[in-house]
Amino acid sequence: MTVVNINDLGADVIPGTELLLSKGGSQNGEADQILLIPEPSDSPDDPLNWSPTWKAIVVVNQALFVFISILTPLAIAPLTPIFMHEFSKTLPQVNMLFGAAAMALGYANFIIVPFSNVFGRRPTIIICGVICVLANIWQALVTSYPSFLGARVISGLGAAANESIMPMVVADVMFLHQRGLWMGLYFWSYFIGVFFGPIISGNIAAHVSWRWFFWVCTILQGFSLIVMVLLFPETRYHRTSSPPLSSTASSNSSTIGRATTTSEPKAEPVVLAQTTTPPKETSPVSDLENGTVRASRHTTHIIGRPSRAQFSLIPRRIPNNALKHTIIRDVFAPLQIFTYPIILWVVLAFGMSTNCLLALNLTQSQVFAAPPYLFTPAQVGFVNFAFVVGGIIGLCTAGPISDAVSIYLARRNGGVREAEMRLWTMIPYIIICLIGMVVTGVGYQEQYNWPVIVVVGYGFVGIECVSIPTILISYAVDCYKHLPGQIMVSATIVKNTFGFGMIFYFNDWAMRSGFIPPVMTLMALAVGICSIGTAVFLIWGKQFRRATRGSKLHLL
Repeated sequence: MTVVNINDLGADVIPGTELLLSKGGSQNGEADQILLIPEPSDSPDDPLNWSPTWKAIVVVNQALFVFISILTPLAIAPLTPIFMHEFSKTLPQVNMLFGAAAMALGYANFIIVPFSNVFGRRPTIIICGVICVLANIWQALVTSYPSFLGARVISGLGAAANESIMPMVVADVMFLHQRGLWMGLYFWSYFIGVFFGPIISGNIAAHVSWRWFFWVCTILQGFSLIVMVLLFPETRYHRTSSPPLSSTASSNSSTIGRATTTSEPKAEPVVLAQTTTPPKETSPVSDLENGTVRASRHTTHIIGRPSRAQFSLIPRRIPNNALKHTIIRDVFAPLQIFTYPIILWVVLAFGMSTNCLLALNLTQSQVFAAPPYLFTPAQVGFVNFAFVVGGIIGLCTAGPISDAVSIYLARRNGGVREAEMRLWTMIPYIIICLIGMVVTGVGYQEQYNWPVIVVVGYGFVGIECVSIPTILISYAVDCYKHLPGQIMVSATIVKNTFGFGMIFYFNDWAMRSGFIPPVMTLMALAVGICSIGTAVFLIWGKQFRRATRGSKLHLL
C-alpha cells in the first residue's frame, strides 16, 4: 500500500480533517473510493466488520427502544386538562409532570454514559429498559400527585438512555461517511416518539382511560426489552491498530487505520499505506505529531457478525485503567467541552431548535382545546400528525443530503474532507424553522383556520427539529469523534434544562401577552444562534478546531 502524507495534498492535519476519498486510479481509470474511517480490526466480531444486516438490526433495535421509551415521559400534553381535574392542580403544576421527567432525562446521563463505557452498551440499555417497564406500571397505578411526580422522575431516569446510547452505538458500528444517515434515524425515531405519543395518549384517554395509556406503554416497553435481550449484542469494542508506515512503499491498494484503545473513533489525520510487515501498536499522540493517520477501503474489509460472548448478560472484564479514564472523560469532559467554541455553539443551537417543538407541545392544548377550536383530547393529539410528516421529510433529507454534500465537496477538495462541509445543509432548514415558528405564533394569536397552523406551522417545525439536530450533532462528532456520548450529554443538559424552565413561564407568558412574544422569542433564539454559528464556522471552523487540537481530550 502507498503511504501518502495528507500534508502533501495541501491539507492541514487537525481533528475533523480526513482523507475521505482515494484516487482509485487515475492511472487505471478506476473511480474514487471512499476510505473507511475509523479503521476496522481483523476480527469478524469487531462491530465495524459486522455485515450490513447485523448493523441494521442493531441500530434499528436502538431506534425501537428510543421510540418506545420516549413515549411515556413526553406524551402527556393532550392529557393536561384531565390531570388538572383529576388531581386538582393548576396548569404549571401539571406541566411539572413533564418537567420532572425532562430533567431526569438529561442529568441521568452523567451516570448512564460512564456506566455504558465501563460495563458496555448492552447491560446499560437492558437495565434502563427494566426501569422503564417498572416506572410505567407505577404511573398506571398512581393515586396522588406526589406519587405521580415520583413515578415521572423514575420514568425519566430509565428513558434517559435514549438521549445518549444510540449515538454511541452509531459511532461504534458505522463508518464516518455513513453516520449522517443513521444519526438522522436516531433523531427521527426520537421525535417520532415525541410526535406520536400525544396522538396515542389523547385517543386512549378519550376512548378508554388515561391510565391505559401507561399500560399500553408498559406492553410496548416490555416487547422492546425482549427484543433488546435477543437481538442487541454488545457494540463497545477495544481495538488497537497499526502506526503510519514509511513513505517508500509502492501503490496497489490502500488500507486505513487508527490508533485507539476504545470503541469510540479517534480524531486523527490520514495516511495511505501498503506493506507486508506486521503492524505495531502506536499511540494517537504520534499520529498527531507526524501528521498522519491510517485508513482502509471498504472493498477489502472483513464481513463478520457478533460473537456469542457479545450477547452475554455479564459485562466483559473491565480494563485496569478504564475507571480512571471514565471518570476523566465521562464526568468532566461534558463540562470541559462547553469551553470549546464548536461544542458550545452546537449544544446551544441544538437546545433552541429542539425546544421549538416543546413550545408547540406546551401550547397545543391551551390553544386547540379552547374556543374557537374546542378540540377534544383525541383531536388535540391528532394535530401531532403534522410533526410526524415533517419528521419523515427531515429523516429522508437531512442525513443523506449532508453526507452527499460532504462527499461531493471532499471530491472537489482532492479527497480531503473538512468537518464544516456538512454545515452548508443547515441553510434550508434554518429558513424552514423561521417559517414554521412565524406561521404558528401569528396563527395562534390571530386564530387562523387550524389547517394553516397545523400543516404549515407544525409541519415545518417537524422538519427542522429532526434535520437541524441531525446536522449539528454529526458535525460535532466529526470534530471530536471519540466523545459522541459526552457531546450528547452536554446537548441534552442544555435542551432539557432550558425546556424545564419553559414550563414555568411559557404558558403564563402567552396568557398575559399573547402567543406572538413567546413563540417569536424562541424562534429568534433558534434561527439567530443557528444562522450566526453556521456563518462563523463555515468560515473559521477549521481555525477553532486547530485551536483545540492539543487538548488532552483527543487522547482519552
